[in-house]
Amino acid sequence: MPYPSTTIAQEINLGCAQGGESPVQTIPGRAGGPLHMQPLRQDVVEITGQNLTIEQVISISRHGTKVVLSSDASERMARGRSILEEAIRRGERIYGATTSVGPKTSASINQANTAEFSRRLLRTHNAGHGPVAAKDVTRATVVNLLNSLASGTTGARPALAERLVDALNADRPIAMHLWGSMGQSDMSSMADIALALFDDIDLEAGEALALLNSSAMSTAVAVLSFVDLHRLLQLSTLVGALSMEGYAANPSIVSDIALQSRPFAGLHRHGSAIRAYIDGSYILAEGGPRNLQDPLSFRSMALIHGAVEDNLSFSKQQIERELNSSQGNPVISLKHGGLAAVANFDMVTLCMALDVMRQAFAPVFTSSTERLAKLVDTTWSGLAIGLIEEDGIGAPGFNGVALFHKSITSEARLLTVPLAGELASSSHSNGVMDRASLAALGGRRGLELAQLGTSIVAMELMVAAQAAELRGRTPLGRVTGELFAFARKAIPFAAAGERPPNVQPLLERLESNRGAVDSMMASNN
Repeated sequence: MPYPSTTIAQEINLGCAQGGESPVQTIPGRAGGPLHMQPLRQDVVEITGQNLTIEQVISISRHGTKVVLSSDASERMARGRSILEEAIRRGERIYGATTSVGPKTSASINQANTAEFSRRLLRTHNAGHGPVAAKDVTRATVVNLLNSLASGTTGARPALAERLVDALNADRPIAMHLWGSMGQSDMSSMADIALALFDDIDLEAGEALALLNSSAMSTAVAVLSFVDLHRLLQLSTLVGALSMEGYAANPSIVSDIALQSRPFAGLHRHGSAIRAYIDGSYILAEGGPRNLQDPLSFRSMALIHGAVEDNLSFSKQQIERELNSSQGNPVISLKHGGLAAVANFDMVTLCMALDVMRQAFAPVFTSSTERLAKLVDTTWSGLAIGLIEEDGIGAPGFNGVALFHKSITSEARLLTVPLAGELASSSHSNGVMDRASLAALGGRRGLELAQLGTSIVAMELMVAAQAAELRGRTPLGRVTGELFAFARKAIPFAAAGERPPNVQPLLERLESNRGAVDSMMASNN
């Protein structure tokens, strides 16, 4: 017979009240090596054009932190503008400033027509339709654009940066469409922002192109998807630890001998995390584990999650560099006082970083599905068929949940497919724009993957809690017991004759009590 949930919670002397359901949000930190979680607390972010961080983008985009343009950034922008104007006076051919763009690069622009050319340039690229970006995506895009202008390498005036500062601090709503980026600058999305914020002023030479020729939206979705997926990975490890107790799995996989046998930072981090989560658990005692060799979905969990951690470390490095890199063409050198025609708008580096990040999650999700299937199957778990004791009616219990779980995992796997090997087209813009990186799509798929993945992990948590309670062995681990009690506040145990609970209340609890969940995940530090 299963123990009541209160019995397990009392035996391990843990409850959610002790878990500290704090509203403090956390995000991946900048420490070297394995990624760490650090509290988010910043009143104002100074935009310098040189050292914008993932943490700052999240603080501004999701928590409404105010921004200010540094005096050094204003001076760099003024210097960059001066260099551009001097080149124009010398009669140099400068893309988007003294010449038209795309297939009309050979056409010169009369400087008296600059303002009208700028208006038409923005409207020409304003093809946006379809889905409109969420508020955090738009704000992250605006701050990335602001940081790019603040570098001084685009030749835009400081007044344009100040407008972006005002828009962020006033929390001005902007309808920015997500479709249309090839990863060779997000021109259509950036036209939405430019027309919303600058349509009432005359732009000077090169400024319209500086606003359009940016991959700020691609970079924004890269940052947001990285943060969401990194947090999801930590949650997956925490939930996987409770699944081990529901299965009565062998914890030798996180022993010192096991972890020291492979010198991978991610493995050590997640193996140590599992060990901390199950500290004090019955599976650590003699006679606790049922098997010498568990299925690989349990036995390889630290290896799989550790590999994702290592991939995310690489992706984080690339995304942070992109945050402070030139994305425009041409680029102005403040050091040399000159300009160069470049392809800095090609987001192949960002696209590949996003591919690496997303692809790493395929084995995480498929292993979660296998653990859930093994827990539900009496042949593997040794528990009641479908994890609900028979009452003579013959209902299949959690088997339907397992099938649903398998379906969304299959869908999630499709989102992990790499995009860097895109099919090029040599016919666009007279053959000049003959490739694409699809970085924006990679970031959007990352956000969708994080959303689907949260449901995948929440369903594993629901099944793991049912299995742990049905097995009735105590104590649970110090942290997994806290997680069990947390889950039981949202979903009940399904006794004989009852249907499995719906996972939605648990999903809502995970979202509304992020501080408590973060506290549990941080228990391994």
